Amino acid sequence: MKKVLIIDTKAGNLFSLQAAIERLGFLSTIEETPSNEQYDAIVIPGQGRFGTVMKNIIANGWDEYLNDARKTNLPIFGICVGMQIFFEASDEDPGIAGLAWFKGQAQALDFPKKPMVGWANLTSNVWPNAKVYFVNSYAVKASEYSIANTTYGEQFCAAVKNGNFIGVQFHPEKSSQQGSEIIAMALNQSLKEGVTDDAV
Repeated sequence: MKKVLIIDTKAGNLFSLQAAIERLGFLSTIEETPSNEQYDAIVIPGQGRFGTVMKNIIANGWDEYLNDARKTNLPIFGICVGMQIFFEASDEDPGIAGLAWFKGQAQALDFPKKPMVGWANLTSNVWPNAKVYFVNSYAVKASEYSIANTTYGEQFCAAVKNGNFIGVQFHPEKSSQQGSEIIAMALNQSLKEGVTDDAV
């Protein structure tokens, strides 16, 4: 049985995410600081401010841990702000740097209503006809590593993949059966390599 680490970023409801992961047959542990425990996958949960999450990531030593994990084939799954922190910055907290694994930043987009709350369709060859649940005020407009987009006022990046990292702007733990399938694909590293904007 695969073991999953859920990083406690001090933001959001970790237990609903943990329940969704364990329903899929994984063992999961929520940790506040890195340990010597060996895991088969890492999850960075969503919800919370970009700046607060980044400060907690750095204060608790997760930045170094994640950078080390990135050099391996260990699946890393970022959700909502857990995806945004892998970019360079966010309009939500100017002056606070992300981990900068990806070029670009989360922006305050031209949403009809903020925050965006509710179901929206994905445009994606990876998850055709998928409908998932969003709760966000900021998003990355575009990325060379995009595998899914959605539109709410304007189009933005709904998911990215590069190497062992998969990030989604939506909340798969709130997205019913489709969300469960996406969590399983991310943790099992079963998405194909090299899927970019050209495939969306």
